[in-house]
Amino acid sequence: MFTKKTLPFALAILLLASCKKDKNAPHREDPPPPPQNDIAAIDQKATQWMTQNNMPGLSIAISKDGKLVYTKAYGVSDKENNTPLTTDSEFRIASVSKLITSVAVMKLVQDGKISMDQKVFGSGGILGTTYGTQPYKQYVTDITLSHLLHHTAGGWGQNNDPAFTNPALNATEVINNTLNNVLLTSAPGTAFNYSNFGYMLLEKIIEKASGKSYVNYVNDEIWKKVGAKQSGIASTSLAGRTQKEVKYYAQGSDVNLVYDYTSFQRAAGAFGWRSTPKDLLLFATAVDSSNTRPDILSLATIKTMVTTTPASTGFGGMEFGCGWVIENAEWYWWGSLPGTFAMLYRNKNGICVAATANSRRQPTPENALYSFINVINTAAFDNTIPWQNIDQFN
Repeated sequence: MFTKKTLPFALAILLLASCKKDKNAPHREDPPPPPQNDIAAIDQKATQWMTQNNMPGLSIAISKDGKLVYTKAYGVSDKENNTPLTTDSEFRIASVSKLITSVAVMKLVQDGKISMDQKVFGSGGILGTTYGTQPYKQYVTDITLSHLLHHTAGGWGQNNDPAFTNPALNATEVINNTLNNVLLTSAPGTAFNYSNFGYMLLEKIIEKASGKSYVNYVNDEIWKKVGAKQSGIASTSLAGRTQKEVKYYAQGSDVNLVYDYTSFQRAAGAFGWRSTPKDLLLFATAVDSSNTRPDILSLATIKTMVTTTPASTGFGGMEFGCGWVIENAEWYWWGSLPGTFAMLYRNKNGICVAATANSRRQPTPENALYSFINVINTAAFDNTIPWQNIDQFN
């Protein structure tokens, strides 16, 4: 009779038996994972989007309940050599970088190094008086960490964004020049003004609070922890591409702006990262508040990250949390620069989508975002899609 009393003895026998190996027994390899099957509904929407927006290449990854269930590359990474795009191809991700920066800031908030309502400039501020000349201009010392994260600092954005000033200036010079010469147009916390410069400041806040360089902190606290291995700061030049990085192609007025037009290293926290859709989903599924993969932020911190403010609404009704647009169960943001389209999307129903392309629609680049909604909606809401029970994260 097999009882609780005999269980330890039985386990010991089993363990001893398992240690005895037949030297003549053939070695058995683990069976390979099942191959990914094509999903016609996704492929049709993806290739249609490429045609509509004149994209040379598109890479897409989709996770369901924390598992990477679909990843595919369409088109070419290099038109001149007709090089096929692969799922390992690396892309600039433009403003999707802001989501990386947001999570890095939230980790420091969670660790008690900084707080959401803490002032940024002036005596007692996170950055103190390190930058610019005192006395500061109107409203500068009223800016808080939350204002920068929510694009409500009072200016420095959209049509007059200091992040795109003279590329010969380094980050410190850009910040000094802005504080000294570019006036805020409204009181912080009262109006939305999408600001790449604000995320340049967040990069400096991360360095001050962590004691590490921005890149090292993100590598240590985000990329390494989620298992991402193909992400880094993008190069501005064609010659500076990584071995697996795509070539970028201009449309319309973007001609001559794809390379050497701005400094990604200077504004890494705003639009400087390079990555793959798989790495982006490793990141997204580690901050999605689900229990399918371990999150690198607590639920309370994630709730703070996705909380909007009365003033953080822009672009015709998009409500911003800390970097992410929040629409009930859906969180997302996209990236758009000459030669670049990127998208990261999370749905509470377990679907996350990441996509990257090596061109930008011109004119009206925002229409590439609006038309990509067809791809996302198919992945997130088409209940007829035969998702496989596979996990290509592993």
